[in-house]
Order: sequence, then structure tokens, then C-alpha cells
Amino acid sequence: MKDTIFYIGGGKGGVGKSMVSMTLVQFLIDRYGEQKTIHLIETDESNPDVGRVYKGKIPITNVILDENEKGWILMSEVIEKSSDTLFVVNSAARSNLGIRKNGRNFAVVLESGGVPYNFVTLWPMNRQKDSIMLLEDFLDYIFFGPVYPIRNVYFGEPEDFTLYANYLDKSDKLIERITKTLDFPALADIIADDFYTGGKTILETVDTLGAFAGQSFLSWRNQVYEMFQSTGEFSEISENHTEAGY
Repeated sequence: MKDTIFYIGGGKGGVGKSMVSMTLVQFLIDRYGEQKTIHLIETDESNPDVGRVYKGKIPITNVILDENEKGWILMSEVIEKSSDTLFVVNSAARSNLGIRKNGRNFAVVLESGGVPYNFVTLWPMNRQKDSIMLLEDFLDYIFFGPVYPIRNVYFGEPEDFTLYANYLDKSDKLIERITKTLDFPALADIIADDFYTGGKTILETVDTLGAFAGQSFLSWRNQVYEMFQSTGEFSEISENHTEAGY
């Protein structure tokens, strides 16, 4: 597949950004093996959970993508110097401030090919109005690449996201930009606590769980992988490589 930047947005805390980022990183590692380098851009300075889990396992660049251009310049230079690499950008809460100041310039560079990468936005959300408003604000500045809102089913079944459905029916901006809406499956709290706070990868976490909880966790992992695969953004695999984890 073409080198791609996967941006995990959300604009605020508590919607599942870190969980989506952790599972996406592992999905890419399992799917592409040594065909691609998986590089994490960790922008969450206050709570860098994803960076802690994958420290020493994959390349990680820590940057702050706020109103100051410095972090954006550093991130762009890292990306420009890389090849055969898939980047996962784990965004921080209140990232909309940096997007407003620097997002449009970054999108122009991407669109022009100055940074020759695809750009895919994954936007986990809860059922609150600000999840949608922050997405609309984001789309004013990042006008390049497919966008996948993710209804985090931990907060309710897909049909419970009525505010999102209403906005989707009425907002031309959302209709024009959204490629597909995804559903991120819920994980039992007792397992999620071990995974999210344990500082371990999926397979490392499985080793700490009992037989039933471990199998339940792997089944959840497979559902998440199927969600990513449903986007069609990950279709190319070498004949010499077989997908792991299924």
C-alpha cells in the first residue's frame, strides 16, 4: 500500500483516541510485518499511553501539535525523510487549537504532494454534540483525505448516536467529506482496565488474563481489525505475507 498517515482525532479526551491508536498500531504490525515500518507520532504530552506501550518496539516521535509551528515542522520533517512507512498520529485533547493555526498549511502540503503521503482521518466519538462540532471544525482546516467517524459503542449502540445521525442528514460538510461511519466494539470494563492501564500490547495483555477473558479479548481484537479492514484502506498485502491474528 502507499505510505499513509493515519490521524486519530476526536478533539477531546474520553472518546477512545488512545484505544483506537493502540489497536491500529497493532493491526498494522500484524498485517504488514516487515513490509512496512510502523511509526507512531505521539502528540499527547500529558498522557502518552500509546507511546508508553510501544516504546522500544517501533519508532516513536514525540511532538506537540499546538498553535506553535515547531511541532508541525518536526513532524513533517520526520515524515518527509521516511520511506516504506505507515504513520499513526495519536492526537491530544484540545488538538483543535493547533489544527486551526496550522492544519490548513499541512493540508495544502499534503494535497500538493510536498509530503507524498495519503492522509486518513479516524475520528472516535461519544454521543455528545461536541464530538460532532469538533469534527466539523476539523474539516474546515484539514480538507485532504478520507474521513472515518468512529462511533465508540462503549457509549451506546450505534442507533443511540442520534445527534450524529441528525447532523449527518443536515450537514453538507459532513456529507461531502465523510467516507464511511465505523463502529468501534465495546470491551468489557474488567478487560479494558488491564489493557488500557497495564502498559502492554494486546498479546502481552492476553498473557495476563485467564482463559475465558483472554479469548474474549482476542475476539474483540478481531472485531476491531475487521472494522479497520472494512475501510478498504489496507487492501494490499504481499503474496509472501499472511495476515496475523485471525
